[in-house]
Amino acid sequence: MERISTIRPLVVDLGCGNIGSVVRMLTLIGASPEVINTPPRSAVDVPVVLPGVGNFTHAARSLSGTWRAWLDQLHGSNTPILGICLGAQLMCRSSEEGGGEGLGWVDSRVRRFPELDAHGNSLRIPHMGWESFSPPRGCLPFEVPSGRMYYAHSYFMTPPVNAAHAPYRFEYGGLRFAAVIRSRYAIGVQFHPEKSHHHGKQFLSAWMTWAREGAG
Repeated sequence: MERISTIRPLVVDLGCGNIGSVVRMLTLIGASPEVINTPPRSAVDVPVVLPGVGNFTHAARSLSGTWRAWLDQLHGSNTPILGICLGAQLMCRSSEEGGGEGLGWVDSRVRRFPELDAHGNSLRIPHMGWESFSPPRGCLPFEVPSGRMYYAHSYFMTPPVNAAHAPYRFEYGGLRFAAVIRSRYAIGVQFHPEKSHHHGKQFLSAWMTWAREGAG
């Protein structure tokens, strides 16, 4: 906790909501987050969180211009970035939710869950609730205990051709989707660690420690 207390992660505000929950959880684990609604003009040497809840098209439009260039620069310079839910989907190429291009760091398309599951039964959409989380060794560049994470999404990230870019997958309605994606030092998660209580704290603490020490 002492190590985390010296970290001031930047939380990107694209106007897609959920900023408050992320900031509160980061504060609870001892970090000192700073919300930014415009890209800094100078280089940064702190981890960056890209959260989001809402519409892909709106978020992709918000990426246009300086945000996209800044995030691409961070990705290229191996700055630790954590995308959460819609923030993770923005790391993909595109979405069925509407127009607009994602960042394209992972060769994945975002699709909507079908109305019927693999057995022809009605599928509850959105996929919402607590699910088990048991990442295999090496899935993430930091160790996280098995537990439960909270999901709330109607759209999912399709597993990319390069399996290394989707090291952890989950199944809902007989459909496997990418629950964790990775590209360089950028990690995206479909679940919400900021809403996952104790297990979410463990995840974010491990990510912050790695971002400070392992990735530095």
